[in-house]
Amino acid sequence: MAQVARERFARRNEEEELRKAFERLDSTGDGKIDAEELFSLFKWLNHKTSKFEVEDIIWEVDDDGDKCINWLEFQAMYRRCRNDSSGFEPRRLFNVVEFLMTDKDANGTVSVEEVAQILYLRTGKGLLDSQFEEIFGTTDTISAPDLNFTEYLRSLECLARKSERLV
Repeated sequence: MAQVARERFARRNEEEELRKAFERLDSTGDGKIDAEELFSLFKWLNHKTSKFEVEDIIWEVDDDGDKCINWLEFQAMYRRCRNDSSGFEPRRLFNVVEFLMTDKDANGTVSVEEVAQILYLRTGKGLLDSQFEEIFGTTDTISAPDLNFTEYLRSLECLARKSERLV
C-alpha cells in the first residue's frame, strides 16, 4: 500500500515539474512554445545553437504542424522519451526539459549529483559507475562544480557513446 502511495506521489510531483518546465519555456504565456521562445532559453543558458536547429527541435515534436508545441504535444513527447527503450525517439527537447526539471533554483546549472541521478535512471548503475569519472572528470559528486546546459548535454552524449560501444 505504501509503495502505491509513493508511486502516485512521484507521478504527481513529476507532472507538476513537467508543467513548470512547460511554463518556463512558454515565456509569452500563450500555451505554446515556439522557436523564438526556445532560442531565447538557449541564449539565457549560454548554449550556442542556430535558429535552424531550434526550429528542427520544434519540428520533431510538433504533431499538428503549427510550428509550435502545445501542452498535449509536450506531454506526449515527454512520455514517449521516458518510455523509449529503442533509443530512436528524438531527445533534444526531452534533454532540455529534464535539465529544467532538475534545475530547481532556475539558475541555469545542475549539480553533478543531480545529473548522475538522471543518467542512472536512463542507463542503470553498472554503466554509470564504471564510467563516472570519465564522464564528469571526478568521482566526488559533492564538491564537483555545477554543470551548465552545454556541459550537461556533453555528459549525456559521452554516456550514449559509451553505451553504444557496449552493444
